Amino acid sequence: MARPRIEVLSRDEVEEIHLRSLNILNRVGVRIEHEEALNMLRDIGAEVDLNKKIVRIPEHIVREALKRTPPIVRLYHRDGKNYVELYGWSTYFVVGSAAYYYIDWRTGEIRRPMTRDLADVAKLADALPNTHIMSTALVPADIPEIVADRWRMYVVLKRCSKPIDTGAFTIEGVPDAAKLMKAVVGEENVSRKPFMIFAICSSPPLKWSSLTVQNLMDCAKYGIPVHIIPMPQTGGTAPATLAGAVLQANAEFLSGVVIAQFTKPGTPIVYSGSPTVFDQRFATSCTGYIEVGLMSAAFSHLAKFYGVPSASYTMVSDAKTFDQQATLEPAFGALISVLSGINMAIGSGMMLEENGISLLKLVIDDDIAGSALRFAKGIQIDVETLADWLIEEVGPGGLFLKYRHTREWWRKEHFIPKLLDKKTTDTWKKSGSKTLDTVAREFIEKVLKEHSVEPLPPDIEKSLDNAMLEILKKHKVEKVPEI
Repeated sequence: MARPRIEVLSRDEVEEIHLRSLNILNRVGVRIEHEEALNMLRDIGAEVDLNKKIVRIPEHIVREALKRTPPIVRLYHRDGKNYVELYGWSTYFVVGSAAYYYIDWRTGEIRRPMTRDLADVAKLADALPNTHIMSTALVPADIPEIVADRWRMYVVLKRCSKPIDTGAFTIEGVPDAAKLMKAVVGEENVSRKPFMIFAICSSPPLKWSSLTVQNLMDCAKYGIPVHIIPMPQTGGTAPATLAGAVLQANAEFLSGVVIAQFTKPGTPIVYSGSPTVFDQRFATSCTGYIEVGLMSAAFSHLAKFYGVPSASYTMVSDAKTFDQQATLEPAFGALISVLSGINMAIGSGMMLEENGISLLKLVIDDDIAGSALRFAKGIQIDVETLADWLIEEVGPGGLFLKYRHTREWWRKEHFIPKLLDKKTTDTWKKSGSKTLDTVAREFIEKVLKEHSVEPLPPDIEKSLDNAMLEILKKHKVEKVPEI
């Protein structure tokens, strides 16, 4: 069966970007603000200027690092049984992560989030069938910043059973996260059955901060999957041309692969991206431009060239309130994701140029994701689906409703949205003439009231609580909010 696909780069263009990336790494290099990484790279044959912290990486080192990178990344559910497998043309939708603002679904107010808000996001995501990976979506304002990264993980683990996209804001973040993972699945399964994947962001152009490199090396040592995220901002921290921005981002990705694979061979890596457009009219870093989709598709092509999974922030909207823009931009992003084979389509529920989470957008994004996934399946052509025998039997002017074939295949062939209105106009009016945001609010209220997240076994929950308590005590945090 033919699968609908798009290609924004030819094979020759992918190879040219690759070769020019190698040239940038060998001639220009990258700045790495981490002494251990600098020494490691010097020891394997890279040219290292310790004073300027510039590393020039020869081609043979990059090639060796790519050879060491696994082609498939599995992310497990909390129970260690179910998992998503990132590879090929499969697409999974991911809640946007690390937002500093929350758009209240009842009032529309943009405010700092509380722990209870993050718990609501987690519970809602747990119930959504086309939202496959939860994230540490919000940075709660009611917990000290020094432990906020690990507190987010803890809250989500308590309220959602799905894999988690996360990240660390501190040097101790990854080792402490490994303790939380160990409490849930056991030490041997932290790397064997990982249920977290860490975001590792380079600092464009061509720079790696000390904190980020430490997080990357720690993830490698523990065997925790990472998605390396170049963040080219066209016209700001990257060339204004899309090709130039993609080239720079690719060089940054490859340098991250080198750091990870020479820290520990076989580190699970996803080629990710968070491209933005620097809108010179307003000095804003925008995620909803269609060019973001083009760059994201290009990243997916490059990932397939290297034989690694892909990800990108394709589901984010720049909208400030839940309006038409908030659904239009992720609709484009969802289709681009499935058609270009982006394995992790990140940003469900996310608005405000990656700075806010909206439950209204999250539930609509789930319907958008389901629609896009259905489109990606294409049209099945075989004897049963062509149904020429049925067409002949029904004949001119007939009706197909009474046939078993219709009953069997109608639901198989069509995606049935939860929230999008498909009623007659009269039925819609009799139902209250409800707008999409009203329907979405009612759905959210119902899920938060009725959905039951599969609980952790009591002994595992106690182990998790103790691990978090140990982290809090280490930082002298005595009072925490209720979840």
